[in-house]
Amino acid sequence: MNKKNSKNILLSGKRVNFKRVEKSDLKILQKWRNSDEIWQFNTQFTLLNMINQKEWYEQNTQKISNRIMFMITNKIGKSIGICGLINVNSIDYSASIAIIIGEKKHHNQGFGQEILKLLLNYGFSKLKLHRIESDVFEYNENSLHLFKKMNFKQEIVLRDSLWRKGKWWNIHKFSLIRNEFKNDF
Repeated sequence: MNKKNSKNILLSGKRVNFKRVEKSDLKILQKWRNSDEIWQFNTQFTLLNMINQKEWYEQNTQKISNRIMFMITNKIGKSIGICGLINVNSIDYSASIAIIIGEKKHHNQGFGQEILKLLLNYGFSKLKLHRIESDVFEYNENSLHLFKKMNFKQEIVLRDSLWRKGKWWNIHKFSLIRNEFKNDF
């Protein structure tokens, strides 16, 4: 990795780094979020255009934003996804997890666990959050497994809350409290 890329790293793990989202990332984000592989696991229900992406970027760069987003790169600096803490609530010290591994070849390779650990460590240690939650679609078996493996507790099931693939699906709400997080980084 060159010196320019290493200066942009905000968080670093064993196989991935987090860097600031830049305007130059918007085109790849649009491609990922509009792909069938990603769209089916995302809460968005419409395809995104560059106007949507630029508005999203501007909202994220405001001093007062309830989102903290990171581009995920591999160790040689290639972008492989995006993640962050959304719905950050500084009164209740809570947030929700958002992770998209956009490059399909990196799916089912264990990156999700490392990304989730980095986000949890950031949220609980740096932001001093008390609670972090996630909504997982019933058919997203990989994410259901990941959140259970990471000690998240399933709180509720929102029955028939999502229309995808021509039918209704449940959404599972998971949460993790700071003292339940085992930081083994």
